[in-house]
Amino acid sequence: MRGPQRPNQSDAIVRCEPASLFSTEPGATMKPPSTGRERILREAIRLFAKRGYDRTSVPDIQEAAGLSRGSGALYKHFPSKEALLAAAVERFVGEARESRAELGEMMLPVDEGSRRLVESMLERLGANRDVLRILWRDLEHFPELEGAARGEIMQSTYLAIAKWLQEHERQGELRAHDSQAVAAVIVGSVAMFRVFEAIWGERAIDISDERFAAAWCDLLLRSLRP
Repeated sequence: MRGPQRPNQSDAIVRCEPASLFSTEPGATMKPPSTGRERILREAIRLFAKRGYDRTSVPDIQEAAGLSRGSGALYKHFPSKEALLAAAVERFVGEARESRAELGEMMLPVDEGSRRLVESMLERLGANRDVLRILWRDLEHFPELEGAARGEIMQSTYLAIAKWLQEHERQGELRAHDSQAVAAVIVGSVAMFRVFEAIWGERAIDISDERFAAAWCDLLLRSLRP
């Protein structure tokens, strides 16, 4: 993998602290982006996923967003190229938080809940294939972003699903089990199903989301029902 390139003046890096990017204070929300800001971010994510962060310049992003390459208009919305990368990760983190909140509020029997859970994970990860490519390939050079993303997307999701499993065990719908280990297995299977798509542009095996979800639920329920 290529090492990080030294930024030129147009790609100046502004370091961002995880606490400011991924606030976990109750009620913390992202401000709705302006149309121009959203277009710039969308094109930046697409280009980062396609070419890689290092191979994408600010003029490239401006041109893709319908702006003049040398206009500097991007800086009206983002202070740097790294700020675009941070915004892409922050958006994904925000969606992960929403998913955990929905899971915590879900009051369904375990069979219906498991189906809702896997479908939600497939949908959200599928809508973020480009961000998955970026997370997989480019974040090693940005330890603050990588650490925040790892904690918010991976670890917190595992713990939320472990808690969901524990609640259904408490209600007698599931037998006693190692909820954290089971959460790692079931989340990991969904994540890798989508990661293969993101990296290679095609599925490792030609099955639909519906077939995957049905098999996922069948394995979970057959193995853990009392």
